[in-house]
Amino acid sequence: MKSIGQDGFPSKSLFIITFMILSLIFSIMIVGVYLSSIHQGYSCKTWPLCPNGFDFPPKEYFYEHFHRFLGLILAISLFSFTAFSVIKLRNRNFSIKLLIASTLLVSQIILGWAVIATKLQPLVVASHLSTGIALFGILVVTLISLQHKMKP
Repeated sequence: MKSIGQDGFPSKSLFIITFMILSLIFSIMIVGVYLSSIHQGYSCKTWPLCPNGFDFPPKEYFYEHFHRFLGLILAISLFSFTAFSVIKLRNRNFSIKLLIASTLLVSQIILGWAVIATKLQPLVVASHLSTGIALFGILVVTLISLQHKMKP
């Protein structure tokens, strides 16, 4: 197995972490689609937290709170992984892909706020969805490039 970074950091580990982040993005997207389908996208009008703050939310806010909580976990994971790749790894292409993903995530978070602030204005909702798809796409590309590096 070829290494990708400084100190021979294995591609397999990077692949697994990237796959976990990609899975988290997919989960957030599924919860977001579910929220839209049950017409609960605007049930929790306070951003970023629902009425109970960090406490367990009331039943009517559960899915929206869960969507935002997963977003928080994603932000911590992706930003940490990106910082690690920029600081510790010496693979510029990999770091650039993660920097693009992190930039898209920042945009996604801002658009998530805008969705609530504009009371589900269709153009903002569509932008939020398309940015999420772009974020998913860049991580798929990153995962595929790592998979190619793992081939003997």
